[in-house]
Amino acid sequence: MSTYSERLEIRLPPEMMRLLRQEAHQRGISVAQLVREAIEFLLVQERQARMQAAEALFQIEAPVAAWPDMKREIEAAHLGETSQ
Repeated sequence: MSTYSERLEIRLPPEMMRLLRQEAHQRGISVAQLVREAIEFLLVQERQARMQAAEALFQIEAPVAAWPDMKREIEAAHLGETSQ
């Protein structure tokens, strides 16, 4: 188990605290551990998933135009126009 040396204090609405306690109880862990896991998921696992998605897109090696051209195409598509 890791040694925890940093401290964080936050204020939560009563309903959120109730939900945290309920979830922690269902998982058989402390509220502090649940919060640590949620933070880790947000900062580490979610970021890794985004990086993997970006790497998969880079693998496609699709042709890419200059940014001004791409921006114009994106804006035209958003407005429902056809490219010229």
